[in-house]
Amino acid sequence: MQTLPNFETLLPRPDDPAKAAIRDKLVTVLNSQGEILPSANSPRGKLWHLVNSPETSINDCEEVILLDSALASRIFRVANSGAYGVEAENISAAILRLGLKFVREQVFNAGVFKQYSGWTLPPEWDLFWLRSIFVARLCERIASKFGPTNGSEYLAGLIHDIGWLFLATYVPDEFTSLFTCGKPVGEAEKELLPFGHAEIGSAIAVRSALPPRAIDAILRHHESGIEEVGGLPPGKCPHFLGMILSICDGVADCCHMDMFEPSIRTLEEIQESPEVRWLNKFGDVQDLRSLAQEELTRSQEIFDVFFSNRNFK
Repeated sequence: MQTLPNFETLLPRPDDPAKAAIRDKLVTVLNSQGEILPSANSPRGKLWHLVNSPETSINDCEEVILLDSALASRIFRVANSGAYGVEAENISAAILRLGLKFVREQVFNAGVFKQYSGWTLPPEWDLFWLRSIFVARLCERIASKFGPTNGSEYLAGLIHDIGWLFLATYVPDEFTSLFTCGKPVGEAEKELLPFGHAEIGSAIAVRSALPPRAIDAILRHHESGIEEVGGLPPGKCPHFLGMILSICDGVADCCHMDMFEPSIRTLEEIQESPEVRWLNKFGDVQDLRSLAQEELTRSQEIFDVFFSNRNFK
């Protein structure tokens, strides 16, 4: 088993006092409330463990889901939404028809949304959560074309930009400065912050003991890594998931979900990028525009179910 680093190793302490203060605040928050994982003894904590275990059965999950009426209701509503269209009469039928992958995604959604529901954000941040669901679904869908998935793909997509959420909540002045200083966001991050949103997101992932490949993908989601591929196939490429996530992040920006900086690429340019051309040697990424349209519709329906009353208990 690969040993995970301590999250603080991803957050080196800078010499600049202002930047060091930001770093100290992040460490304090992560030590006190940064873990995504639900309480191990709660139904959702047990579910989180179950959906990450290769020995788990649908029946195992069903028994625990039925102990959590709020989660059961959301799973039932998502299953009967247009995204899946199961038309099940009860939660048991919905779970049976849609399988473990579906349950895993909804457990991840519920866990992440509940953890961060206490962070007060303006209404326009609805787009942030819709975008996160979209990237998660698209990431797992594309990754599945090149081999079995295990949930780390979806989870990496769901929280890859969580660093922005931390910055907006805990250091709002610095966050605002990123977009008012007149510089590109990437350049402003390096100048004003001790580290960027990708490093913050990966530290949160380490704090929650997420799979190493998910941590790596979150850290590298603005780096395609194509120059490191050589002749390796996806299964041998150590940063394969990071490349997929980078592609999906770019697709989201092209779909008018570019919250923080206007997209400088089109979907057609991403489709013809070296990264997608490399992937197409080993599988079929398909038409990104069609995939994006399908997944955006499904993501909107899932968002509506989870955020209809904003009560994530």
